[in-house]
Amino acid sequence: MRRWGWACVLGLVLAGCKEDKAPEALDAGPVETGPAALTEQEPNDRPDQALELTRNSTVSAELTAQPNKADEDWYRLAPGAPRIAEVSVSGLPGGDITLEVYDRDRNRLVGVNSEGEGKPERFPNLYVEDERFLRVVPTRKGVGGAYTLEVRLRAPEDGEEREPNDRAVDAVNLALGQTVTAFLGHAGDEDWYRIELPDPTPPSPPGDAAPAPGQGGTPEPSSPFGDSPSQDTPPQGAGAAPRGMEGTPPGMGGTAFPAGQDTLEGSDLAARQGPGSPRASDGQGVPGERPELGGTGFDTEEGAAPGNPEGDGAFGITARLGASPGQGEVDGFGRDEAPPSPAVEGTFAGSEPPPVGSGAVGAAIARALDAGTPAVPPEPPSVALKIELTGVDGVRPELSVLSAAEAPLFSLRGKEGETLSLRNIGVRATDRVVYVVVKTSWVGTGKEARRAFNTTMPYTLTVSQEEAGASAELEPNDELHKATTVTAGGYREGFLAPKGDVDHFVLKTAEPVLAKVELTGVERLDLVLSMVEPPEGESDKETVLLRANDGALKEPERLNNVACDGACYFRVEGASRKVDGKWVKDFENAEQPYRITVTTVPDNGGEEREPNNTVDRAQDLTVGQPVRGTVYPVKDTDFFRLDLSDRPLRTPIRATLLGILKVDVGLYLHRVQPDGKLSLVQTADRAKGDQPERIRYSAEPGVYVFEVRDARNRESNFQDAYQLTVEESE
Repeated sequence: MRRWGWACVLGLVLAGCKEDKAPEALDAGPVETGPAALTEQEPNDRPDQALELTRNSTVSAELTAQPNKADEDWYRLAPGAPRIAEVSVSGLPGGDITLEVYDRDRNRLVGVNSEGEGKPERFPNLYVEDERFLRVVPTRKGVGGAYTLEVRLRAPEDGEEREPNDRAVDAVNLALGQTVTAFLGHAGDEDWYRIELPDPTPPSPPGDAAPAPGQGGTPEPSSPFGDSPSQDTPPQGAGAAPRGMEGTPPGMGGTAFPAGQDTLEGSDLAARQGPGSPRASDGQGVPGERPELGGTGFDTEEGAAPGNPEGDGAFGITARLGASPGQGEVDGFGRDEAPPSPAVEGTFAGSEPPPVGSGAVGAAIARALDAGTPAVPPEPPSVALKIELTGVDGVRPELSVLSAAEAPLFSLRGKEGETLSLRNIGVRATDRVVYVVVKTSWVGTGKEARRAFNTTMPYTLTVSQEEAGASAELEPNDELHKATTVTAGGYREGFLAPKGDVDHFVLKTAEPVLAKVELTGVERLDLVLSMVEPPEGESDKETVLLRANDGALKEPERLNNVACDGACYFRVEGASRKVDGKWVKDFENAEQPYRITVTTVPDNGGEEREPNNTVDRAQDLTVGQPVRGTVYPVKDTDFFRLDLSDRPLRTPIRATLLGILKVDVGLYLHRVQPDGKLSLVQTADRAKGDQPERIRYSAEPGVYVFEVRDARNRESNFQDAYQLTVEESE
């Protein structure tokens, strides 16, 4: 019995051990330890005879040299799941080989023949979703030999290009802000990407107020990165100003500006001071009353946009610059006038001008049209894109932006291995889709011309929407006929990138105005601001009328009293500098934008009209009527024409030139000879600071020209205005 009991205990223990035993693993078949080594099997010169490749494979094969036709070998890629295939074929001794890709229906997708005789061909990233056919063939008859075909398969990764994508229909969908990794893997490689733009007319949430007149229902395109400071005008009193021209810091309210400071923030001090300021208490700022401004040309037209009660920076069509304290009631163009009240219509309300294309601009234009004031129709809305393309060793990239109809909107050829950071690439907001195309450029000439490629080093491409929104410059604007529109009282933000970039802007007006153009400074850039006249004929070239380059690195540039009637063109570029004995224009900054701001006043004849720096552009003078102007930039010369040719006898004249700070102004009187040349008849250039200069002269009948400039041609002053008055004396 005892033995029988021990036997039962032992049986139970063995049974428990059997239950705890892990189940046997299923046989998964042979484990792949490397690529399959295969041998080509003839005949395989048709797709239905193709050798099937389902995994990593190395195929030993041979092309038969035939005098009447070229031998061809077909292979079928069928991995069973989406894969990226790296396909390479070794070269033929003494021959050139071609690798072609076909779809399941035997339609040719792409051909690779980038190398020469005896060299291999490679396709680094062929996308195989279902199946693909490969065709290996020599480029000409009578050539053959042994070769090796290698296929390596891997799972596709997110953000990876899928070849072939060399047509719009095969373009890779690329979301704004997303980065794609891709190859320029053969000489004829083109990579197409499809970009969907945001809808410019999103539906308004229930309960929203109707848009203001003139605004329509089309808001500005929004930035994918959230609200941008340049999208909305700061509230009244915020004191924002263009970068590089700051005055009182935001939030300082009515803090006084230093005497003589010339900024947009200092242009409407009374608006910052509020109803309780001395300006309001002395009767100049009575609420609801339109003040008389003394006919200075800054008067707000009746029916112009009223000051925005919400303080959002909306401005009238005829924008007006106010006085800065300590200036003796002198406006931003150097003209005397009464200071504005906080409720004066058409002022900037203590903030920067609204961005171009904003709702405030549209509403102001609509109100001006209702009041009978002529206005230039606004430009259609646009979207600015930022495109970043990393460089590839040995490859000169070519990048294009196309419309949905494949019409070119922008194109650029980079340098070999260069990384491109393209800013403010302009596309129409009405376009729902654009294409970005990346390919290699031709290098060399004649028989030596070729398209470089790189099968081992990928590039990355990122397309995003600029944060500047409707205030961004719109590339390409490197030619006058492609100039970006800038409106009076508005601004644009732009970038000088890549190196050698040139940006053009156009101001369109419905009536004669005088414009002040200000360009902020930028780190690492020495900027040049010019006024350019378009060519008159097809073979003519544009003419630079004014050029400002008084500042150095980081410093701003300005143009004063620019006469504009219809359309005026301005150019922003980097200055030339000498590097290794050569003059180059290689300034670039793709990270920090510049800002170009334009403010205008009606041309009432009381100020100089630039350009007047040549005799043939001399401004006509009226006896007894003073004219004011500035000596800016350095070496600026202003000519004024006095016509006394209809006088029967000598005319005694007295010319008085009121001086300015910093510049020793000189006054020179010339007589125009019958051959058009000038003859100097009298001067007044004592060079005694801001002391006035005077000329008395008994003028015979004829035409005379007064010249005003710095007597030493070395100083300038963009802020203070001289005054020239010519009178008849006894």
